[in-house]
Amino acid sequence: MTGDTTPPLAFIYDRNATRSHAMLEMRVGGCRTYAEQQGWEVAGVWADFGDEALGGERPELGALIGVLRRMVVGRRAFCLVHHWNRFAHDVEGRLALQRRVARAGGYSATTFGESDERAGYVRVPAAR
Repeated sequence: MTGDTTPPLAFIYDRNATRSHAMLEMRVGGCRTYAEQQGWEVAGVWADFGDEALGGERPELGALIGVLRRMVVGRRAFCLVHHWNRFAHDVEGRLALQRRVARAGGYSATTFGESDERAGYVRVPAAR
């Protein structure tokens, strides 16, 4: 199968600093629905919790990026979040995390139809 006929991959990411998971489950469900509507194949769901959801390291996002880097060969891939604030509430923090996705060869997208692919950014994956 060529990259033109293979559906893009959706790597769903979220973070949750509270004990309640109800909103997290709602956002992830929204991401799954959006990916299905776009014809994307869901590669998995990753979420950071507690203090790890608030810092810049984000171990689960790092794990997502590692898998994305290995799977992106020959197809488009998106780190799908419900809203940009699922990366970070501040613009600088969000853009830093989006750059991590971009360096792995992927795009970032929201369930509101926003994406850095639509903004015209070109991905050049890092050497493997």
